[in-house]
Amino acid sequence: MKNFRRRRPTRPWLLSLALSWCAACMDPGEPGKLVPATVEDDPSLPRVEINGTTLHAEAFGDPSAPMIVVLHGGPGGDYREFLPYRVLAEDGYYVVFWDNRGSGLSRRHDASSYSMEVYLEDLRLVIEEFSTEAQPIVFLGQSWGAMYATWFISEYGDYDGRIAGAILSEPGAFTSEGLEDYIATGFPPWSVTSEELNDLLWSDEFLSPADHERADYLEQVALRADFPREHNDPNNPAPAWRAGAVARSALMSLALDEGFDWTRGLDEFPHEVLFLRGELNENMPLSHQEELASHYAASRIITVEGAGHEAIWEKQDEFLMHIRDYLDQLELVP
Repeated sequence: MKNFRRRRPTRPWLLSLALSWCAACMDPGEPGKLVPATVEDDPSLPRVEINGTTLHAEAFGDPSAPMIVVLHGGPGGDYREFLPYRVLAEDGYYVVFWDNRGSGLSRRHDASSYSMEVYLEDLRLVIEEFSTEAQPIVFLGQSWGAMYATWFISEYGDYDGRIAGAILSEPGAFTSEGLEDYIATGFPPWSVTSEELNDLLWSDEFLSPADHERADYLEQVALRADFPREHNDPNNPAPAWRAGAVARSALMSLALDEGFDWTRGLDEFPHEVLFLRGELNENMPLSHQEELASHYAASRIITVEGAGHEAIWEKQDEFLMHIRDYLDQLELVP
């Protein structure tokens, strides 16, 4: 028989105080409680202000050196998993990281404020913010980020000679039709954002900061779900700060509703583009990446063995080797 100690009755005022303190600690509407705070609520975060928003962004290396613009996945992801690639600054490059509008730790916006034109202009203005006209620029993009880079090249070509190359890790699609096919075949019924989350996002065009916190939390949970066809290492998940639920839903809806074709003009891009892919990813087999690469005038595909969609995180040493070989061929650093 267990011995139970007689406890002194809890004083009502003390219990009330404790419950109030716990409620304050767990309040999801208070910045930083449910998900990390954005640049709006955390003044210590590095940032840039462009195009009517504030972006979480930082750069490493000599600002006058050839620039590498890192484009994270998503839409709605962040650059946390790509920070190991800041070592490229030691090779003589200026490496720029930024969380897209409404993504990661960047400022949140309501769904009605998004447009394809705004998102493309964001990338152009990030380039202008960190570069000079004399600097060559190379994109390093993964998944959605590789699509984003291709979108820019389709629209601006080599940007008056300033875009000197691109490294694309497993882009999903370059056209709206390709995106629809990819969504239909690449995932178990497409529901990265649940019906409940969509109800929250689209029930009103305005979301309070607390709504964004809850939506981002639900999105982060959903994105941690198992996608077996991608074959990512469950024991080495790619790190992330915070998902951008509204940004993801808004951009996906705009892309599918308005349609897009980012293959136009790729055959005139004057530089070879490097495609890197994980051997195990069934969503993006070699044939899929070959079809996308074929739209560029010159491209090369390298398969990294023993990794899935997150090969850029799981196989950093091998990725860095291939990235460095490609950059050396561009001869941007004396």
